Amino acid sequence: MNKTAKNILKYLIEIIIVAFGVFLGVYFSNVNAENKTKAEKEKSLRIIIKELENNQLLLEKHINYHENIKIQIDSIALKLSEKDKLSNFTTDNKFNHNNIKGWNGFQFARLQKTAFEGTKISGILKEFDIELIQKISSVYVLQETYTDFGTSILNKAIETNSSTKVIDFIGVIELMTSDLLILEKRLNEGLKKTITELKTPDNIVYK
Repeated sequence: MNKTAKNILKYLIEIIIVAFGVFLGVYFSNVNAENKTKAEKEKSLRIIIKELENNQLLLEKHINYHENIKIQIDSIALKLSEKDKLSNFTTDNKFNHNNIKGWNGFQFARLQKTAFEGTKISGILKEFDIELIQKISSVYVLQETYTDFGTSILNKAIETNSSTKVIDFIGVIELMTSDLLILEKRLNEGLKKTITELKTPDNIVYK
């Protein structure tokens, strides 16, 4: 083999070595990036699950509260005459909401969405499977609907004034103990289902 051929072979070997080194560098860089993304996804998912679990526990407390008030307000409303119902709320002596056992005002669960918003801001949410994103987003949308409805009921209660009739005030309470309660139970089931689905081995590795 002449000198020229040897030089060409030498350069080819060097090029192959350099190219292989670059390939390995890119490969391991991609592997590290994928592992980092996977770890971030799992961390974010764990935080979301914890947030949803806390929301679900808080929601159950409010369901119990609203069910208790519903039993009592239904009983009280049956005993009031039409005259009592149409009387002025602020002066009527036959109905006093503060006498309802366990009454603690117009309440709804202050559900959190910090973890979900954090995954959106960080950009990690887009790395999730589209079906997983839909499941998570759906339950948070339902949470927002519930919060908006709870806020609207609270605003109605705040608007109570000297011209408010007993039947109107009872109507606001019944909104809380009927429509809002129905939405709470629906959301509660949705949270349970979503939490169970998010905890599957396909989504999260148990430690």
